[in-house]
Amino acid sequence: MGATERPMRRIECEVTDTAVIRRILGRAALCRVAMVDGSEPYLVPMNCGWDGEHLLLHAATQGRKLDILRADPHVCVEVDEDIQIVTGATGEECAATYVTVIGTGTVSFVLDPRAKARDLNVILRQCHPGVPEEVFPAEALSRVVVLEVQFDHLTCKAKGITPRP
Repeated sequence: MGATERPMRRIECEVTDTAVIRRILGRAALCRVAMVDGSEPYLVPMNCGWDGEHLLLHAATQGRKLDILRADPHVCVEVDEDIQIVTGATGEECAATYVTVIGTGTVSFVLDPRAKARDLNVILRQCHPGVPEEVFPAEALSRVVVLEVQFDHLTCKAKGITPRP
């Protein structure tokens, strides 16, 4: 087990089926990406797409997150689904049900225009199901950055709910 890996405390909630984890990543339209800016944590929500191997993200060509990722490409990504707050008569009876995937990995910048267009279409289809594949002109591709997350480690936890097929 690596330095960032540790056993899940609530082992009964752990989901180890990689097919389930991949399906969750394949349904996500939004993720949260954490990175470190010097000694300060920084977290941003981002649209995403799953190509079956990598989580794909897009961003404008400038900004704090890109400056951070160019300096240190290590990230922690969180995706969740089926979140529900369960209330009770007392505070002790309040809880939440959810499914969450958390992964650590490294971001790389997709530079090839054909790969960038392909990856943007993956994100587009995942965030807007039913939208036809788009042909992006070179000028449009120059206005966006596509990031590819290569995961080193993925965990999944389902609390109070069974992950959807």
